[in-house]
Amino acid sequence: MDINFKSSKNVSTLNSPVNSTAEYICIFTAPTPKENPYSALFNPEGFDFSNMSMSEFKTILNVIIQLESDIRTTQRGETARDDEFSYQLNKLANAIGRTNFNGKVNINKYFLKRVEEAKKMESSDFHSFSQVHTSMNQLYETVVKLTSEENFTALQNKAIAYLEYTSKQSA
Repeated sequence: MDINFKSSKNVSTLNSPVNSTAEYICIFTAPTPKENPYSALFNPEGFDFSNMSMSEFKTILNVIIQLESDIRTTQRGETARDDEFSYQLNKLANAIGRTNFNGKVNINKYFLKRVEEAKKMESSDFHSFSQVHTSMNQLYETVVKLTSEENFTALQNKAIAYLEYTSKQSA
């Protein structure tokens, strides 16, 4: 089954910040279906990944993981294996699940700091450094992709297209 996940709806995003310190992206103003398991991706106030709690980011991440899983199951069936992107999303969700971080943080900078901390291991144990650094770098790259306006808008479009597709299938 081949599904084209391009939406006929125009997802409206604004690039202007609400205030001078916030960096809101992907402000969503288009209508969404009432039955919407991906509603966390559609925020009329936008997303400020430079000042977000880890739990809010994890909620968004879990919704993206569910979206990717739903699409994969629709396309390839219940036994479909995770692709590389889904694998990295799950790895990121597991890493966040182990953090005990309260308050808000710049999500990108938080993971960049973890990469820098891993790099400090180089002199003590090169083998461990290599594994940890590679893993942290992959997590950071995934975060950068997820928090970019272009990629997050693409995820919003994908969710809308999938919702449109499933509503047509059930009609």
